Amino acid sequence: MEIKQLRYFKRVADAGSVSRAAAALSVAQPAVSRQIANLEEALGTPLFFRNGRGVKLTEAGKQLYAHTNDILDAVRHAEQNVRDTVGVAKGTLLIGSTPTVVRYIAPPLLRRIARSHPELDLEFTEGFSGYVNEWLSNGLLDVAILHDATRTQHFLTEPLLREELVFVADASGDCDTGPVALSEMAAHRLVLPRRSHGLRLLVERTAAQSRVTFDVAAEVDSVEAIKSMVREDRLATILPRGAVSPGEGFTVRPICEPAMSRTLILATSSQRPVSQTTRAVIQELKAVVRVLADDELWPGSERYTDRAPSFTPKGAVAAGVDRPIADPPQRLV
Repeated sequence: MEIKQLRYFKRVADAGSVSRAAAALSVAQPAVSRQIANLEEALGTPLFFRNGRGVKLTEAGKQLYAHTNDILDAVRHAEQNVRDTVGVAKGTLLIGSTPTVVRYIAPPLLRRIARSHPELDLEFTEGFSGYVNEWLSNGLLDVAILHDATRTQHFLTEPLLREELVFVADASGDCDTGPVALSEMAAHRLVLPRRSHGLRLLVERTAAQSRVTFDVAAEVDSVEAIKSMVREDRLATILPRGAVSPGEGFTVRPICEPAMSRTLILATSSQRPVSQTTRAVIQELKAVVRVLADDELWPGSERYTDRAPSFTPKGAVAAGVDRPIADPPQRLV
C-alpha cells in the first residue's frame, strides 16, 4: 500500500467518481483507475462498487477511508516538519474556503507562491463554511478562511476582510437597484444554503433580531446552483457581492435596515503547531488580501477594522459587524 494510492483513493471516495477525481488531481483517468486497482489488489478486496452514476465505497472501502485521513495528515505533517528544519518551504499545503473566497484569492496567491516558494505545492478546496469548518477540525486542511459565525476553541483565528452581503434577484422580475430593507425581502421566496452554514446562520440571526420571517423555498449548498435557481425559478437570495458578476442577468441590491456584512477570518488548528511553511503562506495570503481590498479588485470587500464597514448604506444600521471575531482574536503571525 503506497501513499499515492491512498491519496487517489481518498479523492475518488470524496468525489464519488473516478473522472471527477482525475480532474481534481489533474491526471489522466486511467492513471487513477490503475492506482485504485493496484490498491485493491494489494489489500485483496474491492474498495468501490461501480455503477452508472459513479462509485460508492464497499464495507472494506469504508474501513480504509476511516484511517486514510489520519494517515495522509500524519505523512503531510511529518514531511513539513522535516523540511522546516532546513528552512525551505516545500511539500503540499491545503487551503479551504468558500467558492467566492477561492475565486478571488486562489489565482493571485498561487502566482505569488510559484514565484516566492517554487518548491511548495499549494492546493485549494472549496465548500460552504460548515464544510470548511469540519475539514479544518478533522485535520484535512492546513489553513482555512472562514466566516464570523464560526466560534470554537479548536481554532486560532485572525480577522482578514469584510464582505458586503447583497440581495440578488432575477433581472427580468426585479429591476430596482436601490437599497432594499430586510422587511421588504420577506415578500420574496428565497433560496439559501442549509442551516449548517455560516451565511444561513447570519441571515437567520439578523432576520430574528429584526422580527422578520423569510419564505425559504429551497435550501441548496452550492453558489452556482443557487444562482441558477434565482435565474430559472424566479427566486431571490442573499450572497456576498463578489459572488455575482456583471452580465449574469441579476439585479443586485444593497441591504439596509439593517445592512448586512460578514467577516472573513483566517484560521488554523490549535491542536498542532503552525509550521514555518504555513506561516510563509499566511504572510503571502495576507498580502494578497491587502491588494484585493485596497485596489478594489474584490467587489464589496474591505480590510477588517473595528469600525462599521464603509459600504453600510447611508442611514442604515449594520448587522453583526461590531462584535469581536474571537475572544480576543489570536494573531497567527
